[in-house]
Amino acid sequence: MNEFTLFANTIDGQSSTGCRVTHGVDPSTKTKLWDVPVASAQDVDEAVSAARAAFAGWSGTTWSHRQELILAARQVLQGTKAKMATLLTKESGKPEPLEDRVIQDDDELLLTLHQRPVGVVVAICPWNYPLVLAMGKIAAALITGNCVIVKPSPFTPYSILKFVELTRDIFPPGVLQALNGDDTLGPALCSHRGIDKISFTGSIATGKKIAETAAKTLTPVTLELGGNSASIICPDVDPAVVAPQVAVGSFLNSGQLCVASKRVYVHEDIYDEFLKAMVESVKQWKVGPTSGLEAGIMLGPIQNEMQYNIVQRFFHDASQNGYTFALGSHQQEGSANSFLIKPAIIDNPPDHALVVTGEAFGPIVPLMKWKDEDDVIRRANDTITGLGGAVWSNDIDQAKRLADRIEAGTIWINSAEKPLPQAHFAGHKESGLGGEWGREGLFQYCRPKVVHCYKAKPVAGGK
Repeated sequence: MNEFTLFANTIDGQSSTGCRVTHGVDPSTKTKLWDVPVASAQDVDEAVSAARAAFAGWSGTTWSHRQELILAARQVLQGTKAKMATLLTKESGKPEPLEDRVIQDDDELLLTLHQRPVGVVVAICPWNYPLVLAMGKIAAALITGNCVIVKPSPFTPYSILKFVELTRDIFPPGVLQALNGDDTLGPALCSHRGIDKISFTGSIATGKKIAETAAKTLTPVTLELGGNSASIICPDVDPAVVAPQVAVGSFLNSGQLCVASKRVYVHEDIYDEFLKAMVESVKQWKVGPTSGLEAGIMLGPIQNEMQYNIVQRFFHDASQNGYTFALGSHQQEGSANSFLIKPAIIDNPPDHALVVTGEAFGPIVPLMKWKDEDDVIRRANDTITGLGGAVWSNDIDQAKRLADRIEAGTIWINSAEKPLPQAHFAGHKESGLGGEWGREGLFQYCRPKVVHCYKAKPVAGGK
């Protein structure tokens, strides 16, 4: 695995190591991982110049040709699946062409809508699911004819840099590049006048800063930001069946999932039984560090120290306010050697509690009682975010009625949160702008061009 311990940025089809390096941290052990380069301002300029030079040729290729190359890149990824899985564990602790549309076609006018690539795309990726979320941006941008500069999170740079390195010979130089850097790299890319599109997944605060920067040059942005999704449990479900599924939807990846159920509203008629079933389910899970690749671990550590401290604040706030821990405790054993936090379930805290109003992005989840549909919908929608939500009921009509009233971009009925690549994914309110995935997501990487072709020949005249 020697080739998977050396990492470089990719600029114009070549490796670039630069003068400065940084490194990630294994969240299971807090030990230093491999060195990765820090991109300089000159690296940014060179990458943008290479992408702009490559765009003319790449945007002129056919959809089928781009598809062939992307499938070839997919084969490379599949061929290194085990090694990539190891990288992901170490660093993070875990279609169809857009055809021209005819608007009008009669004796007088042929009016057509064309979708054209925007140009050079910056894909800024998060640390919680670094590779899969990067693939969604890279594939959509490339298939629609754009060139991509992908920037991984500094917490999880390895898998993305390695993927771009391994596929370097598939794409023409400048078409797909990767830059790892420090806190100056994102602003440098977002403010660069050679960038035509910014796609970002991450926090609301950072998304707002990117939107503010992009506004200066009117650079289009797609922002997939945070959420505080609610899961509504109706009284006609079987707690023994549903509670374990809701637990997965809440705690998967130690709660580090943007659409995870971060608030669970259970009808009062089944609340006690449901709480008991959910606690018993989570108790059975194996929680531990992932650095040894031990089998059977359900929940690993929080990915980085910054997020670990944020999650700890939620635990301490619940403890200081006297909220009941149905599972877990604010005392976290063994935290000196890793970013591991054992899961906690808070029993019926008040609506104003931090664990209810905030996004912990960690393994702490509140369960609360509800009785009236209008009231639970009001409480579910009482948030500045609107990314996802879930409804569980044997009465599908009731489930659909509730789902329709939840102010969020994606709702699951009788399922834990499972985003699908063929389904569009977009947030409401402060959960973002635009969307990714699905056929609609491809339009985010295109600019519309309408052609008015009048069929009457111009009147002859002149010399």
